[in-house]
Amino acid sequence: MRTTLRLQAVSMIRLPATAVLALLAASVATEADDGPKLKGAAYLYAQPGTHAERKGGLRVEFTTPGKRLVIAYGRKTRKMKVSRDGTSEEGRQELKPVRSTLEEGGRVAVFAHLPPDYYDLVVIDDETMCLHEGIELYPDSKPELSETKFFDEVKGSLGLRTDRIGGWEGFFDKKQFERLETDGVRGGMLLQQMRLGTTLAESGAKLKGTVHSIDVVWLERALKEGVGWQVITRQQLYRNEIPAREFHKHCFVKELQWIRIGFRQRTIGPIDLGSPRN
Repeated sequence: MRTTLRLQAVSMIRLPATAVLALLAASVATEADDGPKLKGAAYLYAQPGTHAERKGGLRVEFTTPGKRLVIAYGRKTRKMKVSRDGTSEEGRQELKPVRSTLEEGGRVAVFAHLPPDYYDLVVIDDETMCLHEGIELYPDSKPELSETKFFDEVKGSLGLRTDRIGGWEGFFDKKQFERLETDGVRGGMLLQQMRLGTTLAESGAKLKGTVHSIDVVWLERALKEGVGWQVITRQQLYRNEIPAREFHKHCFVKELQWIRIGFRQRTIGPIDLGSPRN
């Protein structure tokens, strides 16, 4: 980096001021990285500059580098709490999760501006195929219910159906259910979805990769016996076309949960993501 800047400085002598500023900006920009490229899924996250007037922000330090996607998922603006119906495009941007920029080879994730809120973080690495998260799925959950029969009930309601055509998110032909939080009547589920079958782009061309999706869905249990659970709303946190034909290895990380952001810049970590379970 020092050599590059020194060579640029020699050539700047004969350049106009505007060109000099552009070169300096480009040099600084090389130290930040948006992480992995998402094919057609940038709409999931707030556009850069959406919260530029906010004074609060977050710097997350990790013990290892990585080409990772790091998402700050605010609790006030989740779809289970705030409807997107009737909102302007600008208003919808304010409600979306925020994507970080990366520094130091991915050892540091920076959210320069965040609205005051409590945030849960999601870390997705397509190179190691790892998913680490600290999402509070349902605030009034009862742990003793979430890991018993209700987990299997939700899987039965949202999973692939052989008894009838259709079902929830029929586009995806592989589903993996990760975590459920419920009070027995309502709840939230984190799951991964994948399409291994043929997928066509808008142009009609066949996609070479596999479409992956990571979702949070909020559910309600039907009162009628045998009907199961129905989806109230869904928030897609990740969608990408990648070569891997397997799910991301998942791990819940408590240190990624309940991060309070106010009107100051905050630093947390270093966080050891460890080794996810298979």
